[in-house]
Amino acid sequence: MDGGSIHAPPVVAAPVTLSTSGFDLIARGIAGLWERLVADNPAADDRPLLLSYDVHPTPDGPRLIEINTNAGGVLSAIEAARTVNQYCAGWEQRLLRQRLLQLLKRDLTGAGGRVAIVDDHLAEQALLPEMHGLATLMRDNGVHVDVADASQLELTDGRLMLGGEPVQHIYWRSTDFDLSAPEHAAIRQAWDAGAVSLAPSPLAWAAIADKQRLVELSRRPILARDDDGLSFEIASTVPLDTQPAEAWYAQRRGWVFKPASGHASKGVYVGKRISRSKLQSLMGHGYLAQRYAPHPAVDRDGEAWKYDLRFFADRGQVIGVCARVFQGQVVGMRAAGSGIASVQIDDRCCVLRSLASGPSAS
Repeated sequence: MDGGSIHAPPVVAAPVTLSTSGFDLIARGIAGLWERLVADNPAADDRPLLLSYDVHPTPDGPRLIEINTNAGGVLSAIEAARTVNQYCAGWEQRLLRQRLLQLLKRDLTGAGGRVAIVDDHLAEQALLPEMHGLATLMRDNGVHVDVADASQLELTDGRLMLGGEPVQHIYWRSTDFDLSAPEHAAIRQAWDAGAVSLAPSPLAWAAIADKQRLVELSRRPILARDDDGLSFEIASTVPLDTQPAEAWYAQRRGWVFKPASGHASKGVYVGKRISRSKLQSLMGHGYLAQRYAPHPAVDRDGEAWKYDLRFFADRGQVIGVCARVFQGQVVGMRAAGSGIASVQIDDRCCVLRSLASGPSAS
């Protein structure tokens, strides 16, 4: 892949700005959080692959909203970085791809063999172009890799097969993170038997990105502080069933309601918009309540667009960042004009320079 020309979702030209101190605060907090995650459960380090930490900047400091083990949008983020780099874009692009390849080699391709990038219902996946882009990136570096629908994989004589040939490694893009769905029984059996490796692995997902982890982690919310007294914190997250629906409705404006097993903002309700009946219907269905941290906004041609920050990381080491720009109540990349924007760190030429220069690099 020569320049990241295959990517999804679309790149938005206008950058989002972040101060050097704010960037370093978040990078330090992510590094410390990773240490906590591994201390809590060493399985966090079992092929987590590319992580993302989703952050909402607020006047009181950034708030961590979610952690993902199958982070999407990385190729768009790499391409977006080019739009603000006036000095060393070629160097930055090469190094970003090199770091991504190093991560893929360690957690996915390092032992050799055939790799399959796998999801369900491929034709319906918005990030399908990114899967093909990642496949091209790996092929250009000598890896035998295919993009496949999970339904194409079969277990034969103890081996997982795709098109009549064995698969040794899977980049698992499905949202059946723990392989519990019946349609993935063959993949689960192969993984249980050690016949195939998965990245991100179900063990890493459970230790890092299961939303129930946020309930535990947010009991110690502060991840880092800066010299101005601002703190980077995990947004308070509690099970919805800890109090009656009427109590939640009375304080709904301060909360967001999320399904514990959800993904991609599906089934998420912002408290100020939720009706009494809808809130009542969520009770007993495994929902979580998370303290509301409003999305900041950026002006685009006189129109306000919301955004959040997605920090891509190799374990606890930030390797890149982008902004997801959208309109509406929750993050969505399908509406016209939405997409991935670069993040400008003060007057630094690029994020990599900030990583190399800030205190978090020491």
